[in-house]
Amino acid sequence: MPLNSPVHGKDPFTAALDSLRQALRDGRFALGEPLTITALAHDLRLSATPIREALSRLAGEGLIEDRRGRGYFTRRLDVADLTELYGLRRLYLVEALHARPASAALSPPGEVDALTPAERAAQILDWVAASAGNRSLFEVYRRVCDRLAPAIEVEALLLEGDRELAALETATAAGPAAMVETLNQIHLRRRDLAPEIIRAMRARANISTL
Repeated sequence: MPLNSPVHGKDPFTAALDSLRQALRDGRFALGEPLTITALAHDLRLSATPIREALSRLAGEGLIEDRRGRGYFTRRLDVADLTELYGLRRLYLVEALHARPASAALSPPGEVDALTPAERAAQILDWVAASAGNRSLFEVYRRVCDRLAPAIEVEALLLEGDRELAALETATAAGPAAMVETLNQIHLRRRDLAPEIIRAMRARANISTL
């Protein structure tokens, strides 16, 4: 499970936090894997102190588990956990739409050519969450997205990204009611595919540890 080296110029804590957060998002760790401070410090060429501090921060954000007396572990996700997280993301997005100022236009940021369909779709969802102008709502939404990140990485293997992106773009033009319906459909599809997504996540993590 080699990790990317921290970017030079960052303080040790920020370097450790950013590297570990990205590794979690990329699904580089197996589900339930112990996160050993000495091994991570060796991989990242940092001392144990910033690694320990970064792990404590990630545990506080709910991205990893702090099993008192046993150390830090990546979270185990089963079908029920994944279904719950998708459900929470849908709720936050729908709430953001309902909380938008009545005068706010439903128009996401312009498309960037370099983005994949999945990345563009994620950009639109982030914009929906931010459109309410509620910082607390956006923060909890982002935390759910961080926990979903390993699943999002493998969704492209099971879902038709082009079709979903087209549906999201059509919904933005049609208005909030259409967007709510599209969000419901997108998340219902993921709920139905949750067992396959979990299997793909486990397979991907196993390959990355070779």
